[in-house]
Amino acid sequence: MTDTTKSKLIIIGAGGHGRVVADCAFTTGKYQEIAFLDDCYPQRKENAIWPIIGKVSEFGQYLNEAVFVVAFGNNKLRQTIQSQLKSANATIVSVIHPHSVISTRATIGLGSVVCANTTINIGANVGEGCIINTGSTIEHDCVIGEFVHISPNAALAGGITIGDLSWLGINSTIIECLTIAPNTQIGAGAVVINNTEKNSLYVGNPAKYIRTL
Repeated sequence: MTDTTKSKLIIIGAGGHGRVVADCAFTTGKYQEIAFLDDCYPQRKENAIWPIIGKVSEFGQYLNEAVFVVAFGNNKLRQTIQSQLKSANATIVSVIHPHSVISTRATIGLGSVVCANTTINIGANVGEGCIINTGSTIEHDCVIGEFVHISPNAALAGGITIGDLSWLGINSTIIECLTIAPNTQIGAGAVVINNTEKNSLYVGNPAKYIRTL
């Protein structure tokens, strides 16, 4: 569900990534109020300059007054919480930094976060609940599944398919037209030159299978 009329944003997850999401949202100028829900409350009541106003389970109190985005770095947890929000008919939004470059012929799924200095080129399709992190590049005609994390400075050549719940590490590189299977983890700096198997960890240059997750 989407709604552009509400000016209060509630971010679920008040960790470091949550601060990045809040900063991205603040930079857009769309929101008069930004606040967090996190289970660290009431031990913590602020995250940088933004208040933490309750626990995750209390999101139902704000359904009529706010829009939501989930900012947990853990892909599976982000999927679980976003599913709960959708079941409650919450208004879920994507947060896109104004200093990202996104083709008008690319698509961004509900609840995804696109950070500063990213490039998403023509024909790319980013699924729901993804993190497209700082400085990453998604080239033409890539298909990014749901609840994927593309880490800072990762580079995806054209025509790549990334399966749901996968995580590409910082500075990783994927050559063109490969398929990264669901729930694949790619280590930092890895160079992937072959398709991967699902539920598996790959590291190195060239990237090699390490273990099943």
